[in-house]
Amino acid sequence: MVKVLFTVERYKSQRFDVQYTDLYAFLSTVADKGYNEHFHWGRFEWMMAHPLLDVDSLDQIAIFRDPSCRIVGLLTYDTQYADRFYFIYACEDNKLLEIMLDVTAANCKCSEKMVIKANSEDERLTKILTRRHFIDKGVEENVLQIDLQTDLHYQLPPKYFLSASDFTVDQWKYQLLLHKGFGHTGLPGKSKQQVFECAPHCNRFLQVFAMHADEYCAHCGVWYTKGETAYIEPVVTSPEHRGIGLGKAVVYEAVSRAKKLGAKRAVVLSGQEFYFKIGFAVSSAFHRWESSRLYRTNDG
Repeated sequence: MVKVLFTVERYKSQRFDVQYTDLYAFLSTVADKGYNEHFHWGRFEWMMAHPLLDVDSLDQIAIFRDPSCRIVGLLTYDTQYADRFYFIYACEDNKLLEIMLDVTAANCKCSEKMVIKANSEDERLTKILTRRHFIDKGVEENVLQIDLQTDLHYQLPPKYFLSASDFTVDQWKYQLLLHKGFGHTGLPGKSKQQVFECAPHCNRFLQVFAMHADEYCAHCGVWYTKGETAYIEPVVTSPEHRGIGLGKAVVYEAVSRAKKLGAKRAVVLSGQEFYFKIGFAVSSAFHRWESSRLYRTNDG
């Protein structure tokens, strides 16, 4: 049997560079695989463009390449380093996963137990985690999906309207909506970075706002370029505009636009009842696995 050697490289401390271009190409090819669907390329790009990204920990992201230099695996956190580690891979060689676990161990401090976020459909990884004495602590988040052949009709209340397909976002109003919609009080500090404007695949056509006069009341952003699956970022509605159908309207409009570009389904990471009420169902989930003891490289 030919022994396949994998090389490991660290992500450089930049949000978007040549490495990111390669990672986008890799992630966009595995987005439709069930055991990778919890980390769609849109989630990774959304994270990289997020103003709260833990930039200082970017070098903890590891990229795995096969002998032809093709990316076959990614080890990453999500936005903040505390939310770690996620495995995304496209190789049936168990040795790759063993190497990814060893690299994860090297990232951990001696006093830490390792935490791995594994998809419920990922039998290969979960078998290895079990053999290495990891314990399944249960579901951390569901991956919900909606079939875009579903009836996506919505109705807006009087005096509300949706942003046009060529809409130019007012960054301050967007910040205000995010600030209020996610439960913060007062006014946000003005960000020097425009929200998600630096993302190379952010498509304004897929960013939908519900508006009343000139106020941003709700927002749904979708990430899609090709393939079957579109990714929905966290939907937000201002508290004073909830309960009147704006959330449903922006979601349905955004995924309808993705459908026009070729998407067949859309996924969102959530367990909120809101999504079930508008037609989403559980596709998979990712579980939190913890080492039962302090991990050592090649242990078990």
